[in-house]
Amino acid sequence: MAREFRQSGFSNRAENEGHRLINKDGSFNVEKTGLRFFERFSLFHWLIHLSLLRFVSILFATYLVVNAIFAIIYMLCGPEAISGPIPETSSENFLHAFFFSTQTLTTVGYGSLYPISKAASLVASVEAFLGLLGFAMATGLLYGRFSRPKARILFSNRALIAPYRDGKGLMIRLANAKESQITNLSVIMTYSELWNEDGEIKRKFFALDLEIQEISALVTSWTLVHPVNEDSPLWDISEEKLKNKKSEIIIHLRGYDETYSQIVQTRASFTSDEIILNARFRKILGHNEEGKATIDLSTLSDFEVVSVS
Repeated sequence: MAREFRQSGFSNRAENEGHRLINKDGSFNVEKTGLRFFERFSLFHWLIHLSLLRFVSILFATYLVVNAIFAIIYMLCGPEAISGPIPETSSENFLHAFFFSTQTLTTVGYGSLYPISKAASLVASVEAFLGLLGFAMATGLLYGRFSRPKARILFSNRALIAPYRDGKGLMIRLANAKESQITNLSVIMTYSELWNEDGEIKRKFFALDLEIQEISALVTSWTLVHPVNEDSPLWDISEEKLKNKKSEIIIHLRGYDETYSQIVQTRASFTSDEIILNARFRKILGHNEEGKATIDLSTLSDFEVVSVS
């Protein structure tokens, strides 16, 4: 008999869930409400998880805005607050103050521009202090982004129920997209579906037994196989049953990344529309003329339909 999994972390009430339990990128499909924005918002978490392009764009935009604000403050100190020729127009005055601000904020100080009045000197000292703090924070964020271990595990787009030995098996294929080595991998596979208990729709979770639960290293690819036997919740499965029960398969993978010397983990899920019956994965392993084993990651999700007698 299939073992019900009660430590899923999800609610068992169907009315409390979205379209899927876990998004395709591995994040949980949950939106938190009931608190003010700044009570639940973490600036560090947000910046760490931004794409690199957006992160650099925000840093550069912040740099421009801060310098523009200090340029306006220097302009308010008077046209003779900063050394050099007195600007004739307001635009020249702004650029004059802006470039002085960039030199002060970055503590470069070329020497051609320097504060003359006491007010400008006071503003410059404050800006230099904020610049040191700002660049220290930016450096910490950059280090946090590059040092944060992240598993680049590729999962097949579909989960297949394919012929396996004398019966069938649920199969999901995965591979490491990086050149780094991940060792001591372990995986937990959970199957979820809706049940009608005394007129109340509830979601149940079942731990799926795998043919291989752990491997020593993810060298090429790994096909997770759950034998579909009489003890499996997928024993009498059909496309209609998958859709009616809003079935979902959840994968939690954990391993040791030798590059970061840290544990990395990732998640994936497959809803009823992403589970294909009577299909099997195509071959992706081979070798080249140099005698090296090869793996074509572009065909990781390729499969073919098989006839069932």
